[in-house]
This record gives sequence, structure tokens and C-alpha cells, in this order.
Amino acid sequence: MKKLFIIIGVIAVLAGAQFTYSRYITTQKESVPIAVDVAQVMETQKTEVQKTPMNKTQPEKKTLPPSLNLNVPFYSQAPLGNWGFPWQEACEEASMLLIANTYFQHNWNANQFNDQILKMVDWQKKKFGYYESTTVNEMQTTLSEFLKLDSIVHENPTFEDIQTILNKGHLIVMPVAGKEVHNPNYKNGGPIYHVFMVKGYKENKKIITNDVGTRKGADYVYAWNVIENALHDHTTPIQNGAKKIIEVLPPQSS
Repeated sequence: MKKLFIIIGVIAVLAGAQFTYSRYITTQKESVPIAVDVAQVMETQKTEVQKTPMNKTQPEKKTLPPSLNLNVPFYSQAPLGNWGFPWQEACEEASMLLIANTYFQHNWNANQFNDQILKMVDWQKKKFGYYESTTVNEMQTTLSEFLKLDSIVHENPTFEDIQTILNKGHLIVMPVAGKEVHNPNYKNGGPIYHVFMVKGYKENKKIITNDVGTRKGADYVYAWNVIENALHDHTTPIQNGAKKIIEVLPPQSS
């Protein structure tokens, strides 16, 4: 009987270890390329444009690098660890603020980033009457009027569109059906509607995000086919939302 208990105990330990290892594997973040500054990529783009002969009627199609990772300091939508309201609903605000922090080189610390979220929430309440689940059009308005950043909306974007935008040194705001991206770090399978920002891509059609919906969201990698399926602007039901992204232009491009 004693041997039986020992065997059962060993099996239980092994099963627990297997579950822990399985959980570890599913939550392990992928490696990403070394991050490069947005300004550096923009300067490269500018130099290449200047080298293009003026008599070219059709610009040559640029061969894009196989991977790219723009340097964007990360904070989650709950930068001080408080996931109550309004931070629970602040994915749009945090995603846009990560971009503003990078473009304007504010170098906000966590407390300052938290204050900026609260200021944007207050502004949106006055502008829209609410701050939760803002649409692509409302985020464009927020970018323009609150953050003083111009932007371009792209409908039905391809992976090649993502590559092209990022190689200009431009960052992306991306709205998705949160439960369809299958991030194991989300609570309760994720929100119905979620927004994060895109900062890079890898080989094999993968994008690199700063996913503000989890404290483990820095340089979080998603497969493009997953994102393409989950891509939806806010509406009810979320699956009816149009597939759109926002290309945010740096100040000197505005």
C-alpha cells in the first residue's frame, strides 16, 4: 500500500510538472530582432527617396527587410498595476500614448504615463461623452486633437501593408476582437474589443506588438493569420466590425 501511495505521488508530481511546462511553453514570448530607433528608420527612408532620380515615372518597388523592430518603450494600460477603472478600459489610450511618447521623446516614467491616461480619459469624456471602446474614427480624432498627430486609416490591410508602413518609421494602432487573438496572458480569455500598437514584424508573417492589455505585452509576437482574422473596428457584434488599422504619422510628416 505504501508503494502504491508513492507511485501515485510520483505520477501527480510528474503530471503537475508537465502542466507547468506546458503552461510555460504557451506563455513564453518569442525572440524579436534588436530594436532600432524610429528616427533612424525615417532617416534611411528619407535618404532613399532623395537618391531616386527625378525623371523616374514609376518608383522602383523597394525590397523590404525580412524583419524589423522599432524601439517603443512599453507600459501596459495599467502602468501602476491598478487594473480597476478606468485602466481596465484604457487600451486605446495607452496604445496611442505609447506612440506619442516615442514620437515626441517625452520619456515618461510610469507615473507620468498613468497621468496621461487619466488626462486623455477626461478629454474623451468631454469630447465623446465616454472613453470606453472608442472606434477607429474616434481614435483618429483623439490622435489629431489631443495628441496633435495626423494619421491614415487603412482598410483590409495586408501583411505587406504592415511592412511598408513600419519601414517608413510609422507606428500602427490596431483594433481587434480580443478573444480571437488567444493571448494566454489575458484574463478570462480577453476582452471582447481590444486595441494594441504594432512596432515591427518577423519572418513567416508575424507582427511584433506592444500589447498594453497585459504586463507581459512588450514585444509580444502574433501570427498575422491570427490577427487578420481578429482584426475588427468596434461595433456590436464585434465580428461585424470593419478590418481597419491606423497608421500614425510622426510630427515632421504631418
